Amino acid sequence: MAKKRKNRGRNLKNSGHERTVQCYKCHRLVPADKAIKVTVWTSPVQGSIAKDLEKKGAYVSKRLETRYYCVSCAVYYGIVSPRKEEDRKIRAPLQARSKKASSSGIPLKFLKI
Repeated sequence: MAKKRKNRGRNLKNSGHERTVQCYKCHRLVPADKAIKVTVWTSPVQGSIAKDLEKKGAYVSKRLETRYYCVSCAVYYGIVSPRKEEDRKIRAPLQARSKKASSSGIPLKFLKI
């Protein structure tokens, strides 16, 4: 059977069997190296209520939440998008190609204006 991708859609580089994680949307078990990992800051309080509490001077806690998506859910919900066949053959990571626009590697929040 023909292979669509050289790495078979996985990041399994000499690590053997990879642990499985559960998809956040459909609860499918996916190998951790194949799943799409998204890290999001979440708050237990809704947005409008949190803004009112912060205006009053209260501290609203947030926590870092890691979510894993299977490939089909990530495409369906727009987290990742499929690339054209020519673009799939480019072996460079997408982030490395998009960083050409920024000249310095320092994030903007650390720059003093």
